[in-house]
Amino acid sequence: MFKELKIGRHGITLGLAIAMTGLGIMTAVSSAQAQEITARLSFHWGPKHPAAIQAFEFAKRVNERAAGKIKIDVFPAGQLFGIREIMGAIAAGSVEMGGTVGIVSFPRIDKNYNVTAIPGYFSSFENQRGFFENTPEGKKVWDNIMAKAGITVIAYDPVGPMATFSARDNLDTVDSLKGLKARVLTKPDRTRWSALQVGKMVSLPTREVYAGLQSGMVDTVTTVPGAIKGYSWWEYLRSAQLPYQAFADAYIMANASWFNGLPDDVRKIMNEVGAEISKEATDSIMAASDAIIDEFAKRGAKVTTLTGSELAKMKKLEREVMEPGYAKLVDADVFAALKRYTGR
Repeated sequence: MFKELKIGRHGITLGLAIAMTGLGIMTAVSSAQAQEITARLSFHWGPKHPAAIQAFEFAKRVNERAAGKIKIDVFPAGQLFGIREIMGAIAAGSVEMGGTVGIVSFPRIDKNYNVTAIPGYFSSFENQRGFFENTPEGKKVWDNIMAKAGITVIAYDPVGPMATFSARDNLDTVDSLKGLKARVLTKPDRTRWSALQVGKMVSLPTREVYAGLQSGMVDTVTTVPGAIKGYSWWEYLRSAQLPYQAFADAYIMANASWFNGLPDDVRKIMNEVGAEISKEATDSIMAASDAIIDEFAKRGAKVTTLTGSELAKMKKLEREVMEPGYAKLVDADVFAALKRYTGR
């Protein structure tokens, strides 16, 4: 294949020299490629969900800034793991990174994370995070979750404030929730729905809610606005009830052993991008949620914000019926700390 040319008394051919040079280039390229780390980021959110958009942006920025050092492949919409499986998958190292919703994943590790589902206590995502950062009881809960699961948070990626949505035409009173077929995702859901006297509670993972609404198995969900649009649930939902009840925080998390074993420069880039995404996602989620509520109304849905006597009735239920039920889901010292922290 090569044109042979004798060079000097050693008779080295031009073809051999070219071949050796090519081999050297190929070896260098292979070596460079071998140094690139590949990682998978799995989450259950559909591509249009605000949290999914931020997760995609996280991977994009890391891939750009750490080009040749790490490449993150993204698997949305539960392609690898669903909302209930992702935490165990990260902890076991079945996937390097994942998007987790705290109230779904964390109480199985430490029941005290259930404080985040108690309506009317926290005023914002930042206020809620402060409980885990600034109180001894909250910090103990957080550290326990991280240590037990062997995980670490790279970014906050909140999914939004919680509201109630239904296929019923109108949710303008507290009593309008009676007799509904409500979807259950967490233990706090059961406490709330029981107090509101729904007719039936059905446990459904996120990937099954659309079919559940379509078939009439369920007709009501408490969820974030991003979910009704991101999963097209609003094709069957006709009404919403506000005000927002709680703040559903979510995270881009990594297996701690894997993350701590990364080269320092790669880990630094991921932390920098994580801090950026945390701020952007937190700053934008409330506005994004309100915009989806407005869009829902423009689609013909009836959106009601409880006020006056109806709001007072809901608050009374939360205080006298729901709160004692929620208190049973956490340790007494943690519940007392929550009350001190929030001034309740």
